[in-house]
Order: sequence, then structure tokens, then C-alpha cells
Amino acid sequence: MMMRSRSSSSLMRLCIWALVVAASMAAEGPRVFKVGDEFGWRVPLQNDTMVYSHWASTNRFHIGDSLSFVYEKDSVMEVDKWGFYHCNGSDPIIAFDNGNSTLNLDRPGLFYFISGSNGHCTSGQRLIVEVMHIHHQDHHDIASMPPSMSPLSASPSTSPSTSAASSLLPAPFAAIILLAIFSCQP
Repeated sequence: MMMRSRSSSSLMRLCIWALVVAASMAAEGPRVFKVGDEFGWRVPLQNDTMVYSHWASTNRFHIGDSLSFVYEKDSVMEVDKWGFYHCNGSDPIIAFDNGNSTLNLDRPGLFYFISGSNGHCTSGQRLIVEVMHIHHQDHHDIASMPPSMSPLSASPSTSPSTSAASSLLPAPFAAIILLAIFSCQP
């Protein structure tokens, strides 16, 4: 009997810990991403020209997040799609050359960045970032969305309560919470 009580206590502590971790992950707010992490914003090595594509694919960007570009003797430009694919910075949306530039991601969609230094973009120093919806939405924000953007209209086969819940809590975190709840039941 003592052994069962001890294991039940340990299981309960584990369940509470899992719920706290899941809740803190779900409540995550806007983040600042250092572009390239430790590599920073510089010309990639010749055999690693996809370094920024790989970096972007390992992160999730939302409205309200920021990108921090840290560099030396270089620059960063936000450009349109054409400017990105042609490495043309002659008409940038915005340009920085101060060595430590932060750009707020203020809308969903694609953002295109290139180095403004000669030859750097064609050597792989360019980045596309896809920005998702905002981190937090409450019920009145969802209700005020046009029907075409509303998560409630995303799938006719899902019930409104399921759609609303999934838009408020990212799927991995919802799964963690559900797993913790069901594993904690006697």
C-alpha cells in the first residue's frame, strides 16, 4: 500500500509539472529571433548557401515577433519578391546598415530580406520569413474576423467549439495538455 501511495504521489507531481509546462508554452507571447542564431547575418560559407532557409524553416514566426539582424560591415534590406529573387536592392522597402537592426513582423505573409553589400545576396545572404497569425486571440477578435479568415469557417466538418479551441491553442500544446490530463486520471 505504501508503494502505491508513493507512486501515485509521483505521478500526480509529474502530471502537475506537465500541465504547468504546457500552459507556459501556450501562453508564449511575441518573441525576438536573432537571424541565423550564432551565425548571425553574414555571407554563408560556399557550401552552406541554404543556411538562412534552414534557419527560417526551424522557427515559427507570428505577428508581433521581431527579427534581430546582427552584422558587421554589411547591411540588411527588406525587399519585394522580385528584389529577393534577383538580388536587387535598388528599391528596398526598408534598409538598415547600423550593425544591429530589429524589424517588427507586423502582418501575416512573406517577408523578403537580402544583404545590401555587393555579391553577398548572390552568395546566399538572403532570407524569406513566413509570418503566421498573432500569438494570442480572444473570442471577440475571432468573431470580428471576416468569414474567409475566421478559424470557425476553416472546415465545415469541425464543430465551432473545436475550431475555436484549436485557434486559441497551437496543436502541439493542446496535445500535451490532453495527454497530461488523461495520463493523470486514476
